[in-house]
Amino acid sequence: MKTIKRIVISFILVLGLASNISLWSQDQSLSYQVILETKGEYNNLDRKSKINPDNWMNIGDFAALSQLYPILQFNSRSGDLATRLGVEANLRSYNFEKDSTRLLIQELYSQFTFKDKHYFVFGKKRLDWGSGMIWNPTNFFIQKDPLRTQNRLEGIFMLNYSYLFSESAISIYLFPDKKKENFKAAIKYDYSKDRIDAAVSFVEYGKYQQVGLDLSYGGNLFTFYGEGVLRNFSKSYKIDDNNILQIPDNRKKTFSSEFVVGGSVVFNMHLSFRGEYRFREDYLDKSQIRLFENQLPDNLMIWDAISVSKHTLFASFDYRDTYSRWSANLRTFYDPLSNQLIVSPLGVLTMNNFQIEASTIFYNNKLSIHNFQSTILLSCFF
Repeated sequence: MKTIKRIVISFILVLGLASNISLWSQDQSLSYQVILETKGEYNNLDRKSKINPDNWMNIGDFAALSQLYPILQFNSRSGDLATRLGVEANLRSYNFEKDSTRLLIQELYSQFTFKDKHYFVFGKKRLDWGSGMIWNPTNFFIQKDPLRTQNRLEGIFMLNYSYLFSESAISIYLFPDKKKENFKAAIKYDYSKDRIDAAVSFVEYGKYQQVGLDLSYGGNLFTFYGEGVLRNFSKSYKIDDNNILQIPDNRKKTFSSEFVVGGSVVFNMHLSFRGEYRFREDYLDKSQIRLFENQLPDNLMIWDAISVSKHTLFASFDYRDTYSRWSANLRTFYDPLSNQLIVSPLGVLTMNNFQIEASTIFYNNKLSIHNFQSTILLSCFF
């Protein structure tokens, strides 16, 4: 109830500010969109899974999730000053039988721009860092779902100032938190010219630091990108040589690297290919994977549906019609150290304000919970 009250008060404040701005602004515009997503999923469980033997997790065969995204954006301009107010909510229903719903605020922010060079952002907003399509190690704050990269991520509360040069920009971020030890700050420099984009970032989080670099080149038929970080902390669990589980906070604070390289090739107007490779220095090697498997399901915290080792490969072929009304995609993830393979065909059909996505995810070994999962996602845009 307290959360709902805070949300209502925030909406009133935002709308009230928008009304006051509109009184003196010379140019205003109000845009809105409502996105309704309903997903149905069938899970074919692997009864011999090492992760979930005899289905001790009590996972059901069917699952359903509905999400409603009301999106509102108010823009105004008066002379050299431009203002934007952005709101996006997520009303989620994940158990129809028990009528379980949850209301989340994805974004709620104000943005002020002066002379199209000075940008100020206050509030909860998405932070879109990194050039990788599947993984973004430079984004310290949130990672997208590799199996659905187009999902709408939740923002993070920030105070941000950015200054735009002719071919570059520098941004300073503060991320307040209720706990002082969770206060974070970051600085990022972006450069863009012709078909080359590059960025350097630094994140300070208490006694932890992360330095990031990303680079991309966009051609007509070929795209290359890469990003990587060097950090003195870990977000992963690990098993030491004594077969003892190490949690991230207790792991030795040494610098480790993580990087991604990838690219895409457009063969013609219908067919294209994407590939990506990820390396994580602080994850499991081949001997540690054997220790991990021998202690399952107790070491469940280490498990990742896609990859548990230092190396992960991704490949995707995409075929679409001339007008992009439909597309067929074949996605593959492979972990060469654990021999974990995922193959996922995906089909998308778009009709005006309506879209259907149908996909199946096949798994190949006992490090998986499922033999396969089939999903149908219906999206309506108003």
